[in-house]
Amino acid sequence: MRNIIIGDVHGCLFELKALLERCNLRRTDKLFFIGDLIDKGPDSVGVVKFVYKLSKSYNVRLILGNHEEKFLRYLRNKKLNPKALKEMIISPDFLTLEENLTTEELNYLHQSNYSFRIPELNVLLLHGGLPGTCKLKFDVDYRYDIHSPKEFKYLDLITKTRYINERGDFISLGMEDEASLFWADVYDGEFGTILFGHQPFFEEKPILYNNAIGIDLGCVFGGNLLAYIIDTDGVGWEKVRALKNYLIK
Repeated sequence: MRNIIIGDVHGCLFELKALLERCNLRRTDKLFFIGDLIDKGPDSVGVVKFVYKLSKSYNVRLILGNHEEKFLRYLRNKKLNPKALKEMIISPDFLTLEENLTTEELNYLHQSNYSFRIPELNVLLLHGGLPGTCKLKFDVDYRYDIHSPKEFKYLDLITKTRYINERGDFISLGMEDEASLFWADVYDGEFGTILFGHQPFFEEKPILYNNAIGIDLGCVFGGNLLAYIIDTDGVGWEKVRALKNYLIK
């Protein structure tokens, strides 16, 4: 049985299909998407529909990315909090997703995990990173439609953490400075090896830290889409190069 963990797709449907062909999927595989299926790239709707259809034949689990979190928050605010909606910066992709996804596909996104443990491998999957001040114990697999950040503090931060200060506090994107620390550089391995996305690394292979592995190789920026594969025989990976940098118009 293989555990296949795929980096940030960001709407790159062509590359995703090519990567899965390279992986030669088996019915016994467990397939994980590390978050940010949507936004920035050419076909967010197509990616969600493809992954949802894939879940009907394979064991597929979604990790919540910050882009999914914001999209689902947009949908919630539209129904329940118009004031908060006005304060949001809305991606054009959100409108397209709202108009073209079915109720079942939207519900599928709502079932995404904030975190997921693979205990037999001592591996924890999450999208962003772990603030040093995080009090979560990860004794459960936190899920978007079950566990609320209001009840479980830090859930929202693990979708978007990159940099922290010397106390371990989360630093917002763009507010980091020379004294800021990348969370994976100082993570001590308390919850096992963390596999994460969110931070694009423009490299040709996974980025290895002492207790963490970065698997977002910047596909939507013209980099690679990576599948990190943990098998009974060890670990390996497959990758495909993006057709283009989709952020250059």
